[in-house]
Amino acid sequence: LLRKRRRSKVKKYPSVSVLVSAVRADDLTNLLQQLCAQSLPSFELQLGLHAIKVNASHKKLIQALEKRKVSVNIYSFDQEKNLGTILSSLAQSSTGEFIAKMDDDDYYGPEHLRDLLDAALDTKAEVVGRAMNYIYLEPLNITVRKFSRGSMQTVEHYSDWICGGTILAKRSAAQSAGWFGSGSSAVDHFLLSGIANNGGKIWRTFGDGYIYR
Repeated sequence: LLRKRRRSKVKKYPSVSVLVSAVRADDLTNLLQQLCAQSLPSFELQLGLHAIKVNASHKKLIQALEKRKVSVNIYSFDQEKNLGTILSSLAQSSTGEFIAKMDDDDYYGPEHLRDLLDAALDTKAEVVGRAMNYIYLEPLNITVRKFSRGSMQTVEHYSDWICGGTILAKRSAAQSAGWFGSGSSAVDHFLLSGIANNGGKIWRTFGDGYIYR
C-alpha cells in the first residue's frame, strides 16, 4: 500500500547514479544481474573495479544493461586505493541528481532503486536508506528476519542510521558533505554524519527488498 501510494504521486523520476566499488568477480556478477532486473526504467552505473577486471560474464551483463538504456561507466583502481577514495571519485564523476551506493556482496530486489526514489520524493529527505530487517548468514546458508529492541529494524521515520549498502542521497547534499571521504573504513558514516551536520534529514524506509550479507 505504501509503495502504491508513493508511486501514484510520481510524475517523473529524477536521474540517479549507482555507485559500485567491486572487489570480487563473482559478487560483481551477482550484482550486475540484480541491476539488470531493476524496475527503475533508467539510471547510470558508475562501476569502480578495485584490482579486478571484467570477465566474459560481466561484459554480457553490461551489454544487457546498455540495451535497456542504462549508461555504464567503468573505472579501474589499483590495490592501493581505498574505499572512500574510490566511492568519492565515482560520485564526483557521476551525473545523477541522486547517488545510490550499492555493495557487491549484498542482495537487492527488483524494486530497490525505485523504492528508494519513491521514498526520497515523498519525504523530501536528503538521504533515504533501508532498515536492516533481513540478514543472510553465509556460513550457515540461511536468511533470517531480524527482531530485536534495537533501532536498526524500525521503519518509516527520520534517523541517523540506515544500511550503508542502501544509501540514496541528493547529489548536492552529498557533495557538500565531502562525498564518502578518503578513508578505508566508516565511509557510510562519513557521508551520513556530514549531511546531518549540514542540516540534512535522513529517512529510513522499509527493509523489504534488501538482504544484508
